[in-house]
Amino acid sequence: MPSGELSGPFGNPDGARAELDDLLHRFVDFDDGALYGDLATRPNDATVRVVVGKLGAGKTVYLRRLRDFQRRQESVYADVPQQSLAATDEVIKVCQWYRPEVLEQKWKLLWKRAILRALSSHLLRAPELSPHVARVTASAIETTYSPVAGASRRPHSVYAELLQIIHSANTAHHLDKILNAPLWDDFEDLLGEVMRACPPVFFYLDGVDEEFSSAPLYWLQCQKGLFYEVMALLRDTRFGGKLHIVVSIRDIVFSSILRSEHAPRYIGEPHIRLLNWTDESLYFFLERKLEALGDEYFASGPPDVRSCETWLGCRSLDGERDRENVTDYLLRHTRLIPRDVVSLGNALCAESRVVRQRGRACVPSERLRDVVSASARRFGNSQIAQCSSQIAADMMPDGAGLYEFSDVYTGGTHVRKIEGDLRDIVQTVDVSRFGIKELSSLRELAYSVWAGGTDLPSVLWQNGLLGYESQTGRTTFYSLGHADEFQLPEDVSAFRFHPCLLASVGR
Repeated sequence: MPSGELSGPFGNPDGARAELDDLLHRFVDFDDGALYGDLATRPNDATVRVVVGKLGAGKTVYLRRLRDFQRRQESVYADVPQQSLAATDEVIKVCQWYRPEVLEQKWKLLWKRAILRALSSHLLRAPELSPHVARVTASAIETTYSPVAGASRRPHSVYAELLQIIHSANTAHHLDKILNAPLWDDFEDLLGEVMRACPPVFFYLDGVDEEFSSAPLYWLQCQKGLFYEVMALLRDTRFGGKLHIVVSIRDIVFSSILRSEHAPRYIGEPHIRLLNWTDESLYFFLERKLEALGDEYFASGPPDVRSCETWLGCRSLDGERDRENVTDYLLRHTRLIPRDVVSLGNALCAESRVVRQRGRACVPSERLRDVVSASARRFGNSQIAQCSSQIAADMMPDGAGLYEFSDVYTGGTHVRKIEGDLRDIVQTVDVSRFGIKELSSLRELAYSVWAGGTDLPSVLWQNGLLGYESQTGRTTFYSLGHADEFQLPEDVSAFRFHPCLLASVGR
């Protein structure tokens, strides 16, 4: 990320690195839940267990906001959001130890054991919780139950415990012995008894985007296991009302869950929050950001109405879609996520301020296009990098994690080679709008380049770079609103590349 966009008039694009006070001050409230859905989640909502969204959708911001409210309550214990995930190599190793049909259950059990061990460490070592644990119980955890509870001098995160459990095993059989030790049942029951005397405990598990893109299909299995365990704990009579595990997961993980036989159980589930950004919600987000801008950022001077028109000094632009409203033009060149709006907004504020200082009334159209194009190229580069990592993971042979050469496939050199090939393949389609014939050619060329190791249209669709056009002419790109469409629909009028992809490949 360029240093110049770390912060600015629109805020910090990275919710994990933004100062909490600044983040909360700049947070855009969506008051109408009927109109904006789960984007209107309130900070005091203790029912939340899962926050779902694509990269840059604001998962971290919502988790930090939820935690900030709870940490101010004297009657609960709210741990800091945890972001230090296990290494991708470890996730790949576990995934390749087991058959695909049992993998979700193995990850579910792994997460359960890690959560219990982390909870135990906090009950024993956190000053706010340890007085609620009887001495005899604490002694039993440290002695009788030490084979499963582990040893800790400080409170441990769930991620740290997960990594310790994986590191303690050399084979799938060894890991099964650890996870299925008879002592676990008694240990779990004991912690349930202890929790009855304790205040509610909140753990926040975040950071999923940090590693996910390096091996998406392996992390997908890992996150699905976490999701299923969080929902199972919610229904556990011993922990459901006292232990709040609040996690963030990627949109394609939830899409995969909705494709399973359990889908009806999770559609409309009140403990799941879907950060589904639409044109309408991004318009509202942009409007609120403009309302908070200082007068010096409006090209034509202090405005009576704060809008894109008064901000940039122009109402519309000539484009591929005839004369286009400037707000539509800006949002069309983002991935419909708040991170991009903040990043683009900061870049354009620098231009509008210069215009104002020079006594002009508007940002020149050519300069406006240059700034938008540069931002779109950056957004597209990010998505292409994600696609390349996903393709690399698709091509990884079985056993790569077991024999410790998975980094050959997830490492920089290999992924950069795939990225170059991907750009070349996309450039063979020399129009932005095309039909099924061109789509088939794109797929066949990718098959020949990567020996059939991946389905390129599906990868581009899942990463928001390829959409489809309906009979009405509306273009749809993958979002949580189409979570059940994990594969690109092909019985449609036409297909379109996203403007970010076109900018990234130089068209």
